[in-house]
Amino acid sequence: MLISRRTGRVHLSGLWEFPGGKCAPGESARGALERELREELEVEVVEATRILTVRHDYPERRVELAVFRVDAWRGGARPREAQPLCWAEPAELAGLRFPEASRAIVNAARLPELYLISPDPDSPAAVEYEARRVARRLARGGIRLLQIRAPGLGRAAFLDYARRLMDAAAGHGAEVLVNAPEAWREALPPAGCHLPERRLRTLAARPHGDGWIAASVHDVEGLERAMALPVDFVVAGPIERTRTHPDAQPIGISGLAALCERASCPVFALGGLQPGDLGRLRAVGAQGIAGIRGLLD
Repeated sequence: MLISRRTGRVHLSGLWEFPGGKCAPGESARGALERELREELEVEVVEATRILTVRHDYPERRVELAVFRVDAWRGGARPREAQPLCWAEPAELAGLRFPEASRAIVNAARLPELYLISPDPDSPAAVEYEARRVARRLARGGIRLLQIRAPGLGRAAFLDYARRLMDAAAGHGAEVLVNAPEAWREALPPAGCHLPERRLRTLAARPHGDGWIAASVHDVEGLERAMALPVDFVVAGPIERTRTHPDAQPIGISGLAALCERASCPVFALGGLQPGDLGRLRAVGAQGIAGIRGLLD
């Protein structure tokens, strides 16, 4: 990821930031993106998708950031204004100092495109089978984020299942979020937390977690609740009908696009999707795909 450091006597001087700048009066966000990258870096934008709209209040000013993912460009990214530039791996960004308003952008840069959700064993006896199934998928590569979820299991069976999956994830470099009651999560090794929407609606503040904090949402109201906590990302859907929730009304690509347009955090799409759908989902601003069968099988 290309980042630059703010220098001189400017707001938030000394912090790292992503290339960009201010919209001129009457200028569109996309127009400002193209002009600023051309003026600052000699980069011509070929393809870009708006992925976030971040609003943040500093003590001295309010900012609104229109965030784009630039997928194709021309030029060598040279600093025309003598600003310090640095290429950084996404994992390195968490250790650098950015303005608070850029936190969601850093999250989008660090998060992968695929978010695997564990299948729900139909009985405690099926725990070993499903755990091996997930472990085999992790071993094939391409999955760096795993949600452990099994609403059909009791506490003891769930904890057994979760520990097996956490061991497999650690062996294959995947980060884990646990979707379970807080008391159950406390009995497990440190991990992130995924909130079902019913739990999200009961919270007034961000819950404790040792990693990513995420939530499931189905509409604008849920999205706004999640952003207010705040969470690091959301999972929205279902996009298509699924066997897991056959009675749920799909929101479709248009519904996903509407949520992404309002989102100040990355959005994963859920429901009846496979990796081959990534292109059309990312074209409307989604971070990627969350799923069980579509990613597991």
